[in-house]
Amino acid sequence: MDYITLLEEELNTNYKVDSPIQLDQAYVIGAGDSYAAGLIVQEKSYKKIIVLDPYEALDFNIDKPTVILSVSGKTKYNVILAKRLKNKGVKVIVVTANQDSPLAKEVNDLVILPYKPKAQLPGFLSFLMSLSALYSIFRLEEDKENPKEILNIKDNPFFLGKGENYGVAYFSTLKMAEIFGSPSSYEKLELFVHSPIFSTRNRQIIILSSGDERENKLKEKIDYTEIEKTSCRGAFCNTKVILLSLIEKMKRERWNRIYFLEDKKILNISSEMIY
Repeated sequence: MDYITLLEEELNTNYKVDSPIQLDQAYVIGAGDSYAAGLIVQEKSYKKIIVLDPYEALDFNIDKPTVILSVSGKTKYNVILAKRLKNKGVKVIVVTANQDSPLAKEVNDLVILPYKPKAQLPGFLSFLMSLSALYSIFRLEEDKENPKEILNIKDNPFFLGKGENYGVAYFSTLKMAEIFGSPSSYEKLELFVHSPIFSTRNRQIIILSSGDERENKLKEKIDYTEIEKTSCRGAFCNTKVILLSLIEKMKRERWNRIYFLEDKKILNISSEMIY
């Protein structure tokens, strides 16, 4: 399987998804990549939108329209939550690539992602489609920047993101784990300098830029380890930089592999907990 080619094809595929359903305020429910997408819209909306994972959402008194985001539509706690909210009379919208899934069958309002992968892959195109769908639902404006650089991502990096780019930082750690089985960290800019910075000696720091002047100040001051900062400001541009850079890392290291597909023991544990 030529995973590098498949991932490159995904990044060259149109990811725009227009939703016929539009909301002003809501909860967004998701896990993994879906939670990362929810974090982005939460911060971009200045928390008019609140993201929860489906398991913690079971303990919340949800009384607003709720968007459940799940590419597969099969995750157990999303289905349980959808049933509970439907019985309470809460409006539930499901965003999924599987209109025949158990989750999709629980609701009437669907936004379908036109995602049909050629193989099981880490979420590249599916994430961009999910994020595009959320932006459409909440009438958020996508940044129009194009990525201008490829980062030389090392092992065990620390990703920093302010505002909407905090969700991109989290998403970056997910892809490092899935593709390389590599640990990495993520944090918000202000919280990073209060403590996590002490774990960064001999680790690469990657700032997913928002154009904030403090990001430049931090980059100028750190001289004890490698630090890089993107030239983007928006979440879509920064996500594309990360995805392009991960493909470049795979090429550079001749890593035509997807780690999570190979570690069957951990994959089985993950699958049993999720499904």
